[in-house]
Amino acid sequence: MSVVTLHYLTVQDVLWINQEVTKQQNDFKYAQLEEATYFQYGYGQSTDVIEQAGRFLQGFLKMRPFTEGNRATAFVAALTFLYMNGYMSTLAPESALQWVLSIADKKVDGKTAVASIAVPSEEPPNLHPPVRSIVHEVIETYADAVANLTD
Repeated sequence: MSVVTLHYLTVQDVLWINQEVTKQQNDFKYAQLEEATYFQYGYGQSTDVIEQAGRFLQGFLKMRPFTEGNRATAFVAALTFLYMNGYMSTLAPESALQWVLSIADKKVDGKTAVASIAVPSEEPPNLHPPVRSIVHEVIETYADAVANLTD
C-alpha cells in the first residue's frame, strides 16, 4: 500500500520516545540521532510505508545514538511510524522481543520483518495523527518487550 502523504517522527519525537521507554534522560550523539531519525524518509516519491518503516528500524538499530534504550526506541518509533501512516501490527506481544532481536542481530532485514507484521488499517487516515497517544499505545501493548530490549 502506498500513501500520498506520509507522516514522520521528528528528532524531538524520538528523543521523547527514548525518555518514555527508559524513564530517564539519556545522553546521545546528535548527528547519529539525526541520521537515525532520517532513515524513515525514502527516496524519490517516498510513499512506501513498509519499506521506510523497515529501513527506519534497521537503520536506527545500527546507528545506536543513545547511551541507553536504542532497541526499545527503534521498535516503538518504527511501529509508531506505521500506525501514523495507516498500518497496524499483527505482531503478538509475546513474539515482539524475538522479532526485534532478529533484526538487531541481522538475521532478517528490516523491510522483510516489517512486511511480515504490517497490515493496512481499516480506520480512515488521520491528517494529524496523535503521536504521543500512539507511542503510549505501542508501549502499553508491547510492555514486556520494551522492558526487556536492553542495549
